[in-house]
Amino acid sequence: MVRNKKSSSHSGNSRSGDPRKRAQHNAQSRPVPVTVLNGFLGSGKTTMLQNLLLQAGKRTPRLCPAVIVNDMSSLDVDGIVVEETEIVSEQQGNFASISGGSVHSDELLPKLIGIAETMLDTCDVEHIFIETSGSTRPWPLIKALTNHPRLQLHGFLSLVDAAMLRDDFDYGESIAVQVGRQLDAGTLGVETLIAEQVMFASEIYLTKLDKLQPEQVTRTAAALHELNPFAGIIGVRFGSVQLDTVLQQPRFPLDRVRQLGREIEAFDTAHPETGRLVSLVLDDPRPFHPQRLWDAYTTALPQTLYRSKGMTWIPTRDDKVLLWNQAAGGVDLGFFGYWKAGVLQRERRAELGESTPGEGPMQRRLLPVEIAGLTREVNAIDPVFGDRRTSITLLGEEADTRAFLARLQECLCTPDEVAAWQRGEKFDDPWPQQTLTVGPQYADGRRR
Repeated sequence: MVRNKKSSSHSGNSRSGDPRKRAQHNAQSRPVPVTVLNGFLGSGKTTMLQNLLLQAGKRTPRLCPAVIVNDMSSLDVDGIVVEETEIVSEQQGNFASISGGSVHSDELLPKLIGIAETMLDTCDVEHIFIETSGSTRPWPLIKALTNHPRLQLHGFLSLVDAAMLRDDFDYGESIAVQVGRQLDAGTLGVETLIAEQVMFASEIYLTKLDKLQPEQVTRTAAALHELNPFAGIIGVRFGSVQLDTVLQQPRFPLDRVRQLGREIEAFDTAHPETGRLVSLVLDDPRPFHPQRLWDAYTTALPQTLYRSKGMTWIPTRDDKVLLWNQAAGGVDLGFFGYWKAGVLQRERRAELGESTPGEGPMQRRLLPVEIAGLTREVNAIDPVFGDRRTSITLLGEEADTRAFLARLQECLCTPDEVAAWQRGEKFDDPWPQQTLTVGPQYADGRRR
């Protein structure tokens, strides 16, 4: 896909002086605050993090953040989305992603701490944000961050999808009962994971409120309060929380959760984690047939497919990178950018003098030498599809997740349908055509 990067001259390292010298000075001074965004799959962590980073870029004085994103999937979709904010990047040294597992694990937790230490050594970091995967258990991460001499955990923020609690867990009221049964059986289920994420939180953010009635929100908040009576419960829409509110979080109250953490460690020692969640990947250059994809979503989406996300394309919008984003029973298919093959296609149409409905004649935007270089690049990837690709990760309980993966594979276009697309034939497309933009009006956590 085409990703236009702006100059990094105004990056987090843009203040006067040598960033390395400032970083070395910081290494000898007070610990750097850390905020963790934790929460179950699809609760809105990436959206909130994007919102916070946009505010950081506009803040006076400008905040110099660093970000570590953890994605259970090997595709690292969240990392790609966050880096698009351009406030942080791997090139600047203040962004890193850890994919293929959860950072509470013995394998990935040391990697996370090592990345944070490297950022402190090489960048002028004022605040570190960590976005965990949806399957991350809080206690190992909390213990590691609170015991580190150069890091100081402040907000451990748990995001909870209110619509998911309503639909799957009786507004959250069934979680405690299920957790009791699982503990008696010596097992860990989804309910136990959600309960841990809530119980260890310093603040709880209730998301997807637009899908609930006011009395349903109150009922859900009451159930969460039973799990954690010490944390504030804050309702948010579209990830719109004020950055200063997050930055002003007090130091994490370790003493409050220390005993709970010890009990969890004892349970884990007696009952090694087996896990019920799987991460499966669909990776194929072909597009989805829009009608079959719609039918699969509306008729076959299983309750225990908690999250699926990735990039895809459909023949009716073959120039656009579509971001597939499913959480619980809802799916968004949104515009994310343009495929390089789509850019070339537009240039060819402009050369032929074609018009776009409502916009008039198409204008050429690339020089001939640019078109030639891009053509070579795209053809080297795939002579038929170019850089277009369907890459989606699915996270859920194994049986249902594998079944839905098989259904999605059936939604990919057949050879005959690919040939029809190449001939310019029409496809039935029931997906909404309009685009809703949620942007500047929420960028500072306030609706304008």
